[in-house]
Amino acid sequence: MRRSDDSGMVTAELATIAPFGVAFAFLLLWIVSLGLTQVRLADASREAARLVARGEAIDVAERTAQRLAPEGATVTVSTDDGLVTVAVRAKSTMPIPLFSGIGAREMESSSVAADESR
Repeated sequence: MRRSDDSGMVTAELATIAPFGVAFAFLLLWIVSLGLTQVRLADASREAARLVARGEAIDVAERTAQRLAPEGATVTVSTDDGLVTVAVRAKSTMPIPLFSGIGAREMESSSVAADESR
């Protein structure tokens, strides 16, 4: 009876599959970073719209939105016909500095609130 030598088989299989595991981990990290960015943008726009609707100054609301939003976000506040609209826009980046440019997307969230100060 003859026996075959299978030594090194697991190493070869692992070397073949490992890059896919790394790519999958980066994909998951990218998806989580997109979701986190969207949640932060929604929170920032909602809070700023609420502040302006309650009578706070627009610059106070913009600073609050800047504080809550991801770094480098732009905030636009407009009031028209009894409504306050706040749009917050920022770029989503990977949390790993070396890969921060990979998969970067421009994202936006807007919130509308009735002007209660009128």
